[in-house]
Amino acid sequence: MSMTESTGAQDWRAIACLAPAGERLLCVGGSSAQVRAAYAGAWGEVIRDEDRPTVRAISLQRWAGQAWQGQWEHQSYLAVPATRGGKATPGEATEPAVTVA
Repeated sequence: MSMTESTGAQDWRAIACLAPAGERLLCVGGSSAQVRAAYAGAWGEVIRDEDRPTVRAISLQRWAGQAWQGQWEHQSYLAVPATRGGKATPGEATEPAVTVA
């Protein structure tokens, strides 16, 4: 492993983007599949009832750079769960209406 590669331990995360400003960390993991599997369950625990209507998007992000120096980079948007527990059926989940600049 070169000095510029990460270890992969916690290289992915899901962030809930709130309007008008702010964000909440939903979960972290070693792969995008781990984060995709966990973020809906974390939704009910992390996002308060009064904050749910203000969530405008959920960003799947990957760490880019060295373990001690780098930044989170947006990879894709995840569906915003429509229920408190994050157990939305396919018809209930909504895709965020956010454009990537």
